[in-house]
Amino acid sequence: MAIRPVDIARKLGISTTTLRKYEKWGLTPPVPRSATRYREYTDEHVAYFICLREMLHGFTLKQIAEIFREVMALKTDTALWMANKAQADLHRKKRITEKIVQNFLQPNNSRNEANRCLLTINDVSRETGIPVSTIRYWDQVGLISARRCSSNHYRMFTDDHVRQVLAIYALKLSVFANGRKHSIRHIREELREFNPDDRSRIMKMTETIRQYLNQVNRAQIRGISALYHLCRQVETNQFDQHEVSSKQS
Repeated sequence: MAIRPVDIARKLGISTTTLRKYEKWGLTPPVPRSATRYREYTDEHVAYFICLREMLHGFTLKQIAEIFREVMALKTDTALWMANKAQADLHRKKRITEKIVQNFLQPNNSRNEANRCLLTINDVSRETGIPVSTIRYWDQVGLISARRCSSNHYRMFTDDHVRQVLAIYALKLSVFANGRKHSIRHIREELREFNPDDRSRIMKMTETIRQYLNQVNRAQIRGISALYHLCRQVETNQFDQHEVSSKQS
């Protein structure tokens, strides 16, 4: 039996315009039309909407669209692994945050002076957990200034560069944690004012980042739970209209 868009929108606390946008962005299976061209949503569409609304708290629309594409193709394990990758990426951010704490709040002075100019971009990536491509990009746009080896022109870094890379990442994460969008110009300005010896500010920043990551982690776990439920429904082709109300109660 067809379900009216207004009924779904009311139950989910959104507008019918939002429902149409979700449909336009490919976030639901194709919606059939009646003879008079009205949308005829089914219990299956409702199941996708419910999952989408839950996943929005921990995933981007782009991520959800890519995941749902696999679910609609009945590649449910692929979809679940994609969600798992998002969790792995989040855990990487957590590990980098701990690196920031270790380098700025628990400094390690064990590296001797002879090694200070012997760090390659791969060394810095292993030391910080930040991808090589990201470090290379930051060097290209001038956020950091790597030295060049005279013999092969490879980028070479010091321990100071390691701390600078971690500082950039901390500033970038703190922008997200405060619900703002970052830009290279903004990060460059923040970097000029960043004082690596200001323990109070760094402690406050890392605590804000930790709280943000904890919130995203909880949201992603809830979203993955909803995704698993949707996958099971798709696999068994069992959809129940009462899910609209029960999920909101």
